[in-house]
Amino acid sequence: MSSVPPHFQFSCGLAPPYMDLNDLNKVWEVKPLKKVRDDEAREILENVAKQVQPIMRKRKWKVKVLSEFCPANPSLLGLNIGGGAEVKIRLRRPNNEWDFYPYAQILDTMLHELCHNEYGPHNADFYNLLDEIRKECEELMAKGITGTGQGFDLPGKRLGGFSRQPPLPSLRQKALAAAENRARLDVLLPSGPKRLGGDSSIKAALSPIQAAAMAAERRLHDDLWCGSKMLESEGPCESSKASAIPESRHISIVGTDSKIMWECCVCTLLNQPLALLCGACGTPKDRGNEAKAAKVWSCKVCTLQNSHEVERCLACGEWRYSYGPPVSMTDPRIGT
Repeated sequence: MSSVPPHFQFSCGLAPPYMDLNDLNKVWEVKPLKKVRDDEAREILENVAKQVQPIMRKRKWKVKVLSEFCPANPSLLGLNIGGGAEVKIRLRRPNNEWDFYPYAQILDTMLHELCHNEYGPHNADFYNLLDEIRKECEELMAKGITGTGQGFDLPGKRLGGFSRQPPLPSLRQKALAAAENRARLDVLLPSGPKRLGGDSSIKAALSPIQAAAMAAERRLHDDLWCGSKMLESEGPCESSKASAIPESRHISIVGTDSKIMWECCVCTLLNQPLALLCGACGTPKDRGNEAKAAKVWSCKVCTLQNSHEVERCLACGEWRYSYGPPVSMTDPRIGT
């Protein structure tokens, strides 16, 4: 037996001998905003936390606080502070406190944010991990497993099986429910390759430069809607200004930077920087909008769209201000 008194163990932060440390690998607390339908917001956060708990338990991940946030930037969807110290997720649509995003989208944002507990940048390791936990989440949802996956968290089963064969209408209803569940899971977490650079069968038909360009373009695209940055004390979210934040920490932001996107001159919709037409009204991207969205530059050799922060092409290494591949010229002295 331990000679350390129980009260001394608690005061020193020691776990009592009967405590399972795996019980700490989960979301410790949920915090909805004090807005309308806050009880529904709390229920959504609790359901998300229970759904990802088996995944967190397996990888020994902890999230101390899972909270709702409504940042000023309408494109931000998620935020990971301190590698799991706090995860913030947008639950409501911008400018409409009564309308929640679909649960599937909120859960997928949570899975993305959990990957930032392990990896900061969006590299190959990050994508492989995201694909892995998405697949695990599919299997857990198909089996109805949430929480710890033990005891009363497991789906219930009748002991001894059926005393008689269930009626045919019941079997049909169960088959229909199973088909609907599979369709819902496919919408939530679509199957297929999501590795950096795309499908290996596609990459096999590409040249090394083309394959590198494909991988670099995916990284650039993902960085536009989900950037991982090292920020200083103040975060980008209005709701987090009142909380105490360390002076330096790792922050992952899910969303799209409104400064990078271009605004339609007709309907004012913020569109992706590479989109040529407005997604709402179909208005072409004009020269004025192109000037606003001059955050990317096109390589004159391989045509890859690169971030304005880099001076050389991520695919072929060509200088940003190069005039393209060298052109052969005839010696002017020939023929004279």
